[in-house]
Amino acid sequence: MYGPLRFYTEEFVKNLGDRAREVLTFMYPAVTITEDSGEVTVEADLPGFEKKDVKVRVEGNGLIITASRKIETRGVVLMNQRPEKVNKLVKLPYDVDQDVEISAKYANGVLTVKFPVKGIRTVKVE
Repeated sequence: MYGPLRFYTEEFVKNLGDRAREVLTFMYPAVTITEDSGEVTVEADLPGFEKKDVKVRVEGNGLIITASRKIETRGVVLMNQRPEKVNKLVKLPYDVDQDVEISAKYANGVLTVKFPVKGIRTVKVE
């Protein structure tokens, strides 16, 4: 193979793992948003993170999830797609009332955040 072409090909392959991790970090974690009776539930998969390292905050109609961890490895790492940091902005389909209590729970690697929808009330039919 021609020298410069070989060099650039090898450099591309070396950096491919880092670029793939950056893309996965952007898309990660997988999120599900549901609404039922005026309450929105956001579930995010964050396996491998400890509860103390997971932070959640609400700004406007965005939910910001951050988490970090230290991954210890031994030997030669052949592939590593597990992110050490998560910084995910989830755009919410409804406005969040900043004056109401928002609950968050982290169990078995799943973060669950619940809050009532601003301006929506359920009416009990008798």
